[in-house]
Amino acid sequence: MMILIGTRSSNEKNGRLINETCPKCKTENSLNFSIYREYVHLTLVPLFPFGKKVFINCNHCNENFDYPDLNESSQQKLANEKLAFPILLYLGSFIIVLCLLFFINKYYDNQNEIKKLIQNPIEGDVYNLKFSNGYYSNLKIDKVTTDSIFTTHNDFNTYMFYEADDLDKPENYSNRKINYSKKDIIKLFQQGEIIKINRKYK
Repeated sequence: MMILIGTRSSNEKNGRLINETCPKCKTENSLNFSIYREYVHLTLVPLFPFGKKVFINCNHCNENFDYPDLNESSQQKLANEKLAFPILLYLGSFIIVLCLLFFINKYYDNQNEIKKLIQNPIEGDVYNLKFSNGYYSNLKIDKVTTDSIFTTHNDFNTYMFYEADDLDKPENYSNRKINYSKKDIIKLFQQGEIIKINRKYK
């Protein structure tokens, strides 16, 4: 999917400057205006507004004007035009914030789940690991005694954390047997090396 970041304009208000004359033809009540909000978008979804543009046109001589071309009275009337709060132009930002809150909540739920499971390891648990070199892999628990945990490490690893679950296949575990004390396992979690525990409930 292609992600595009850019800017666009949204027409917020149209109207006419009453009791004001055209700077060119001097016709009264002939100046129409359109106010646009500029906003940043992400793949056409608006993120946030960042400015306004005003277009002025005389319906008598058909001349277009910029804001500085108007006299002080006309400029003041345009400056006093009230616009509705552009809530839809913050849509993308709201979505991003909600996604961040969701993933933060999910992260803490996962951490709390690991804290509970790691205190009571059982045979068949699979731990997703994060190595210091940035790669990810698994170990599975083969046996648990009073203070020792006997494990087999996965022969493969991946650079993407979300692919670690896909490595958990019986054929990917061979003879990389490593034994830990329960304190060692808790220490690995505290150091951020155990990032997920998969337990198959019967």
